[in-house]
Amino acid sequence: MDLLSSSAGRLATVALLLAVASLVLLLARRRDGVLRAPGRRERVTAAELGRALGATATLLQVSSPGCATCPQVARVLGAVAREHRGVAHVEIDATRYPDLVRRLGVLRTPSVLLLGPDGDVRARTSGSMDRAAATAALDLAVARG
Repeated sequence: MDLLSSSAGRLATVALLLAVASLVLLLARRRDGVLRAPGRRERVTAAELGRALGATATLLQVSSPGCATCPQVARVLGAVAREHRGVAHVEIDATRYPDLVRRLGVLRTPSVLLLGPDGDVRARTSGSMDRAAATAALDLAVARG
């Protein structure tokens, strides 16, 4: 007898798929807001952003119009940037910078890239971010210089 032909088999299959999807989501959320080293060397210039980079660092936030989490992350990063001398917070709309977003490998919003004063990407994350995580990552990246 085919497993999917019975209602119990279909129910078991749906339950298994939901369990796997939940596990994948849980693992993905564990990485939210945790800045990690980039996979490859990238550089973002002030000319590409249309804004000056921070003298110490730049918190580059890639957002999108329909992103529910982006405004909260923007408030957090803006506050952190104001608390640190020489740090800029730059938010860009992914739909207006598609080539840059593609080059940087941004797959979801919000994504945050921590840039050094020369525009080198030092760390990156995506998803929600709280003030403590942003401050700690910024302090560590600036200390490593």
